[in-house]
Amino acid sequence: MGYKTYLAKQVIIYVTVLIAAMSILYVFTYPVIQTVLRKTIQDEALHFKQAILKHASGHGTLNMTKINLEVHRYEAQLISSYGLNRPVYAKYFIQMYNLMTFHFGNAYYLTAPSGSRKVSAIIAAYLPYTIILFTTGTLIVIFAGTIIGLLSARYAGTFWDKLVPTIAVIHSSLPTWWLGFLFIAALAYGIHAFPPGGITSVPPPKNPLMYSASMLYHMALPLLAFTIVNVGGFAYIIRSLVISTTKEDFVVTAKARGLSDSRILYRHILKTASPAISTQVALAIAGSFAGGLTTEIVFNWHGLGWLTYVAILSNDLPVILGITFVLTVILLLALFIDELVKGYLDPRLKVGE
Repeated sequence: MGYKTYLAKQVIIYVTVLIAAMSILYVFTYPVIQTVLRKTIQDEALHFKQAILKHASGHGTLNMTKINLEVHRYEAQLISSYGLNRPVYAKYFIQMYNLMTFHFGNAYYLTAPSGSRKVSAIIAAYLPYTIILFTTGTLIVIFAGTIIGLLSARYAGTFWDKLVPTIAVIHSSLPTWWLGFLFIAALAYGIHAFPPGGITSVPPPKNPLMYSASMLYHMALPLLAFTIVNVGGFAYIIRSLVISTTKEDFVVTAKARGLSDSRILYRHILKTASPAISTQVALAIAGSFAGGLTTEIVFNWHGLGWLTYVAILSNDLPVILGITFVLTVILLLALFIDELVKGYLDPRLKVGE
């Protein structure tokens, strides 16, 4: 059907899936969302009133009747803009639009480093640190795991090939937080080679280069723990995908033509297995945006996982809801990109085009 037709079809499918997924979340969290919005309106009206009082007191024109009237009008505008005074169907479209544009209201207790209480600002402040640590670790896992998995499949049946599943089972059974405790005890407190936690030294360096160096130094231990736990499992997945492809008829034909094993592996088998590999890569990268709650707590790394933990402890429902909606969008976006990549890698679509 051609890649352009495939692309248009996937856009329609994933837009539909996104709306459906967000609608399901909206329906199940509807009472909480209404409570959050009402609390947000109260907070914004209070801040508006405080701003008017400050301005009026500075100019000596303090008239509480007019001030209360202005605050009431402002609160009515907010109620209308959030759809709280609309019918259910109109409320759905208004509030879904707000959710789609990441307007989640104000947090109950938490604030962003800038002092803002908007949930979107709070998430935006902590998400980059999760990306720096976990997405970087995921890319390392993907790179190393793919190489190890390909080599394991290349020498299938040998000692090295049998070693990969064993390592995968052992590493995957190790909790990252437990391995993190070992690293902290041995490398941080034992030989004082690395800091036990945190994002940068205290106080943080003002020079951007020194700040980056301090961050890299502090992320060494959590990055090492994350990589060790995950690389074996990813390598085993790549090995399994590649080995399952070796049973295809075209591989037998290629061997009958006298092609070398390396050429068959990298030119034919890997190309055929690449769509399935891209799915694993997309899921791994999407998962990295969620961070690691226990890992971030152990290493005091203030990312999205740590933020989720603090929000749960403080019962900050707006932040919890905001994180849930953001991660849903990220997952669907990753799957959509994966479909585009798989479509590009599929030779049947190229021929159709």
